[in-house]
Amino acid sequence: MPSRAETPATSRDAVVRGRVDVHALPPLVPYVPPMAREPVYCPCGRSGPTAGESLCRPCRQRAVEEHGERLAGLLAHVTYDHRAAGLSWTGPDDHPSAFTPRVHFTAPDVLDPYGATIALRWFDHWADDQLIAACATGAGDGHLLALSVAQVHYALATLAVHEVGEWYTYRGHQVYPPHRPDPYLPHDEDGGPDGNGQVVLWLTYGSTSGPTADKPRTRALSHAVRQPVYREDVGTLPGQTLILAPHGITVTPPHTALPTFTSWTTPQENEDPVELALRDIHQAMVISELGVVAAHLHLSGAPVLARNPGPHLGGDGVAWAASVTYDG
Repeated sequence: MPSRAETPATSRDAVVRGRVDVHALPPLVPYVPPMAREPVYCPCGRSGPTAGESLCRPCRQRAVEEHGERLAGLLAHVTYDHRAAGLSWTGPDDHPSAFTPRVHFTAPDVLDPYGATIALRWFDHWADDQLIAACATGAGDGHLLALSVAQVHYALATLAVHEVGEWYTYRGHQVYPPHRPDPYLPHDEDGGPDGNGQVVLWLTYGSTSGPTADKPRTRALSHAVRQPVYREDVGTLPGQTLILAPHGITVTPPHTALPTFTSWTTPQENEDPVELALRDIHQAMVISELGVVAAHLHLSGAPVLARNPGPHLGGDGVAWAASVTYDG
């Protein structure tokens, strides 16, 4: 996490005359959802582990009363509105999810793609008081904005991976189903809990390198390879244009002239070339969608993330990198 030694006086310089300077933000760190964090104790010392929340209920309510108006003003700078997806924030109430991002979107039903679109709300079940807890410990504006950008980026990026999983099929079957059966949940018959199935997304920022795919390779090939699957066997996210050629995979999202190109991975001994090719296609589709997210996540009306992922710092926003693993 960014250092809490940052003073409000210093970090408030990130907000000047109602606008935010992206370059004045502290370094972004990847967002960790509550269920993946270690149990913590409320700073008041009067409650036990908060099971993913940062404050006990009385402290959280006091923090909202004291800092809610200021935090709401800061969060108004962080916006996203593209491809039928919109971002809003919870209100300043005493619920654990105070000031948690909400992603609302409409999409065709994968089971009825030609029917009416359905309205979906995602991220509602994440009860995270991280932002208001940071206020309570004296975090400055820059720190809070960095936390909120990372949190929103995680929400939108994991949603993108989920949607790719919904629509990505090979010969009519989902390649990486985003829902997995859970025998301990009563709605198992509906496909299990929301998630990304065995696909796990990793986000990093700046020059830090993150985890690589399960079978890292040098993707740059000196010659064309025989494409192991046919385009007509592959289903994609609505709006994506997918081209499979001997030299690699090209994915173009809607309303953009910025395609993503990925080379085929050369199979090693005892590897299934079709399975490996389907993974290459999945990664190309995911990176394409993450590029859309990055281009439309705005701070004070301007993109906050560099348009394309990469390990180097870019001049057009905060540099970021993404990779996926397949270990669930």
